[in-house]
Amino acid sequence: MVSSKRLVLSKREAHTLREAVGEEVSIPFMVRRARLIRGETQAEFANQMGVGQAAVSRWERAKMEPSPDHLREIHRIVSAAEPCHSRDYIKAAPTIKYVCQRDNFLKPVVISRGLAQAAGFDPADVIRNPEPHIKEGIRQLNKAVQSDARWELGDIAFFEARFYSPMLGERVRSIGAPLAESNLALIEMTTDADAEEEDFWIKLTPFE
Repeated sequence: MVSSKRLVLSKREAHTLREAVGEEVSIPFMVRRARLIRGETQAEFANQMGVGQAAVSRWERAKMEPSPDHLREIHRIVSAAEPCHSRDYIKAAPTIKYVCQRDNFLKPVVISRGLAQAAGFDPADVIRNPEPHIKEGIRQLNKAVQSDARWELGDIAFFEARFYSPMLGERVRSIGAPLAESNLALIEMTTDADAEEEDFWIKLTPFE
């Protein structure tokens, strides 16, 4: 359990911690992801972190930031599943993911090695000229998310989706989130053998 005693960090230490956590990824998304990785309710996660449930709720709703010691523990939990969200890491990742414009998922900015290999394209070519490569599944996803006013207003913490991806020739599950203090979003995908080929399902989770 993390001690409820607040660590006193210098400005340099606090800045270093934020760099390690990844400033581009929103803290509410990280908190929720850490909690879900552990399979805990807000009350259970709060107990492990040494805070009240109300504090965790406020972290997930972007009403309050975790203290540096809690942020460090959240980073440790999340990094056990995925060490960082830097561009170099995403490029080298064997998993299927990419960073794109927040207001247009059809405009990739960074493409993982895993996505390039699965789709059989050169990332540089796709970034220069995405139109021939971006297929219907991502187009459906883009339309569904962009048409929800809460996404544009910054009220969505993350979304989950399931659809058939012609680009990959597979049915996939997807999760995506806006990257804080930027006009970008991170989208991840994994194959989903249980989904029907023509099914399209999406759920957007707001900061509540």
